[in-house]
Amino acid sequence: MLHEMANIKQVAQYAGVSPSCVSKYLRDENSVREENRERIKRAIAALNYVPSNIARSLRQGKSMTVKAIMPSITLPFFAEIFEYLRVPLHSAGYNLILQTIPPNGKFTPHDFLLADGVIISFPDQHDLICQLAGLLQTLGKPLVAMHENSPIEGIGSVIVDIRDGMSKAALYMKNNGRKSIAYVGGSEDSGTSRERFCGYMGVVPPKMRYGVFRRDFSMEWGYTAAGNMLDSGVIPDGILCENDGIAAGVIKYMLTHGVSVPDDVWVFGFDDIPLSKMYTPSISSVAIPSKAMSQTAVEILLDAMNGGALQDMQFKCSLMLRESTR
Repeated sequence: MLHEMANIKQVAQYAGVSPSCVSKYLRDENSVREENRERIKRAIAALNYVPSNIARSLRQGKSMTVKAIMPSITLPFFAEIFEYLRVPLHSAGYNLILQTIPPNGKFTPHDFLLADGVIISFPDQHDLICQLAGLLQTLGKPLVAMHENSPIEGIGSVIVDIRDGMSKAALYMKNNGRKSIAYVGGSEDSGTSRERFCGYMGVVPPKMRYGVFRRDFSMEWGYTAAGNMLDSGVIPDGILCENDGIAAGVIKYMLTHGVSVPDDVWVFGFDDIPLSKMYTPSISSVAIPSKAMSQTAVEILLDAMNGGALQDMQFKCSLMLRESTR
């Protein structure tokens, strides 16, 4: 017969040992005699025993779980952020679970039953943060948002100025001899894409704008957009891309169709994911300080879950210059 909520005393009684012996075993199996070790193992299996940290969490009214919300699990940028969040949370005794944004963009209280706090990372739509903030305030659970807009009342905001980041990349191309600069990015429906595009438009004058190509954030789209440029018969001498995957697709098409990067055209990416360093040629990129931002988001959330006030922090992007613009 199985018991769903067995405790150490029941395990000890079943195994014929003392509760302290069971506790010692749970800390280190090899710290008890082999005979007792086997008896405790059989007792744990028979009683379906669950270690007491879960029971302790329930008594404290905590699940020791944080939920990370992200637009995608396929883009390397978000996979990297998830790991940056997971490591410090794990060190603090919390599990991190991932949820992508629902197709209808609507969350329900059920989504957060097992979460003590929530971190949302760079949603495409700013109003999604506000909707989530209202829901979590009703549930009494803290929210920290990593995003590119102004601070939002009632939550912790870890902000990066991505418009300024794209402006820096555009200015670098403009100041280093590029005369015709193309732009390849995501959908106009994406708030993140709109912010980055504003950085391009604010720096590159109309006479230097080769063309704008917007659809999605994939490497495949970068490859297709580069093909559209070559099909026109005239290619730009600079291409700004909204992420490093797009830039990799652009470079791949150019190199396989006889266009040299960087001799004929410079290519700039965004996000500075590991791909940008390993690609050939390596990709110049606008670096979001995602590790520092993630660690700051965790620190703010941990403090809030322990009764502290939610804080706001701001970060800037920097340029990582590599072979694709030299």
